[in-house]
Amino acid sequence: KYMVTFLAAILFSGTGIAQTFNKAKMDSFFLALEQNNKAMGSICIHKDGKEIYSRSIGYSFLDQKKADAATKYRIGSITKMFTATIIFQLIEEKKLSLDTRLDQFYPGLPNASKITISNLLNHRSGLHNFTDDPAYESYMTQPKSQKEILEIITKGGTDFEPDSKGAYSNSNYVVLGYIIEQLLKKPYAEVLKERITIKAGLKNTYYGSKANADKNESLSYAYLGSWKPMPETHMSI
Repeated sequence: KYMVTFLAAILFSGTGIAQTFNKAKMDSFFLALEQNNKAMGSICIHKDGKEIYSRSIGYSFLDQKKADAATKYRIGSITKMFTATIIFQLIEEKKLSLDTRLDQFYPGLPNASKITISNLLNHRSGLHNFTDDPAYESYMTQPKSQKEILEIITKGGTDFEPDSKGAYSNSNYVVLGYIIEQLLKKPYAEVLKERITIKAGLKNTYYGSKANADKNESLSYAYLGSWKPMPETHMSI
C-alpha cells in the first residue's frame, strides 16, 4: 500500500495537464529498495504507447543472474484475468452463459447445482479456497491430476451459500480453467496461446514450467535475513 502510494507521488511532478515524468526520483526510489533488500524485480512504464521508464533490481537467479528488462516472472493470480477473458469469449460464442450451473460440468463438487459461472468469476461460489489449507504446502510443488485437485476442492467443502457473499478463492478459477479445457477439448496452455497471447502480441507471456535461468526466467524470493528462494508451485496446481 505505502509503496504504491509513494510510487504514485513520485511518478509525476507538476500539476494539471503539463506533467513531467521524474526519472531521477524513480531511480532513487528503486535504488533505495534494492540497497535495503526491500524488493527484487523489474518495472516498465508506458505512456501514450511509448516506454518512459524501465528498471530492474536484484536477481532472477540469486548470485547467478541479475534481473534485466527481458527477465520473465511468474504472474500468479493475474492469470485469472486471462481465464475470465476466455470464459467471456465462450459466453459470446454461446458455449455457456453466466447462469450456467456448475453441475453441468462437475456435479460432484459441493453445491454444484446452485453455483453459476457468474458466481465462480466473482468469487461468490462459496467453494473453500484450497490454497488456504495447511496441507497445501505439503503438495504444492508436486504434480497433481485434475481428478486429484477436484477431490481436494470437494473435500474442502463450502464456506457459505452461493451468492450470499464474496470471498476470494483460487478454487473458483481452477474450476473455470478446467471448464475451458472441457469445452474446447484442449489444454489450457494451448487455449491461452491461441485465444490471447498470439492475438495480443504477448511474445513473452506463456504457460510456464519450472523456472529456467537459461530462458531468463526468474525464481521468487522472500527476504528472511537474506534472500531465500521460495518453493515453486507446480503448474498442474
